[in-house]
Amino acid sequence: MDESKRCAACKMDIHLEATRCPHCRERQPGAEPMHRGGPERVVGGVCTALARQLRLDVALVRVAFVLALAMTAGTALMVYGLLWALTPASALAKAPVQRLVDWLSRVTNAAREDEPRVERRV
Repeated sequence: MDESKRCAACKMDIHLEATRCPHCRERQPGAEPMHRGGPERVVGGVCTALARQLRLDVALVRVAFVLALAMTAGTALMVYGLLWALTPASALAKAPVQRLVDWLSRVTNAAREDEPRVERRV
């Protein structure tokens, strides 16, 4: 028999290992977001994050990456870099791209605050 649990938001029965409810798309308690951190992390942690998300063995994902790297003549390395940039290092951290965007917004807002304000009166 297929084990199930109830969604906290919509009260529908969902698969026991589901991280999101297929009915209301609400994240289930205890389901952590994809991140690169962990004891199995070797280089950038992308293969570890993919293995954890797909519930596969880390070694299998690493072998698949090396095969993809050989077959795509380096395109897989760009995909790895993109995944590294978009995946946070820990469950509570921000991704490198998000940190860059936050920094740029702070820098541009600081520049605006330094400008003299001109008030137009009609």
